[in-house]
Amino acid sequence: MRTYCTIITVDYLPFTKVLVASLKNSTEDVLLQVLVIDDNKTINSPGLSFHSINSLENTHFFKEIKNKYAHTDNPNHFRWALKPIFINYLLENGFSKVLYIDPDQYFVNDSSFLFDELDTNNILLTPHWPDINPIGNEDSLFAVLRGGLFNAGFIGSNIKGKAAMEWWAEMCHYKMERRKELGLFDDQKYLDILPVQFPNVQIIKHQGCNLASWNIDACKREMINGELRINKTYKPVFIHFSEDTIVNILNQNDKLLQPFLDEYIAALKKENIDLLNSVNHKDKKKDTSFYYAAKHKLRLRTRIKRFLFKLAEKI
Repeated sequence: MRTYCTIITVDYLPFTKVLVASLKNSTEDVLLQVLVIDDNKTINSPGLSFHSINSLENTHFFKEIKNKYAHTDNPNHFRWALKPIFINYLLENGFSKVLYIDPDQYFVNDSSFLFDELDTNNILLTPHWPDINPIGNEDSLFAVLRGGLFNAGFIGSNIKGKAAMEWWAEMCHYKMERRKELGLFDDQKYLDILPVQFPNVQIIKHQGCNLASWNIDACKREMINGELRINKTYKPVFIHFSEDTIVNILNQNDKLLQPFLDEYIAALKKENIDLLNSVNHKDKKKDTSFYYAAKHKLRLRTRIKRFLFKLAEKI
């Protein structure tokens, strides 16, 4: 059985059901372990095993993190800080390999090879794969320097990775802030340190993993013989449907992912979730429609700038 895990609030249960269905469609023998931080009455169902935060009481650093973040104004800090705690809880309770995935991920091809990676590696990380050309796209370079080389929406560990997870939990307890002047970005920026400080940390090179808005330029999507390929080589494996990823697909910046978004929308509709209405509501609530329009124009300017730079190199 291949063990994945995620952490949610109870209102995110429909997304979890869609996530596990996507895993079952693409990968055999799947079990999704779900930590529900605000409910302890959720009943297990096929492919889903639920846990309450009370299950973690004896896991190292849980009490410290609970005391610091469980009652703050930002509930995300508590949920994010629990990632290494929940991973270690599972490792301590008979699961030798665990992949953590955010609940807004969606799997479109077989991901079992990631568990094979944990035969010889202790930790797995997925890069953001940004465009790092400082002349053609300096905003992308600055974003990854501020936010971190790796995305915290995915991390894998085997039993030998427990020490790294304990260190990550300690760092999350220390500070969970976005302070660019200090090099902090919630739970995520700490991941940059793992390949340096801990043995057998593997950076996943398969660029079909964790497709999202942040890798539009570096992980080029194109149709080859009627199938989507990333940089002419990789099949898409899983897509991170963050709000920004969804908006970039809808405004045609990432149009080749549209069929997968359509699948995702249809699956959520069966769970009584209107994803597009939810995204539009957030835009209106935050008054972000101008923000996204400006970002779209910036991306167009960036592409023009990159084209002119390449043209100048040839002259």
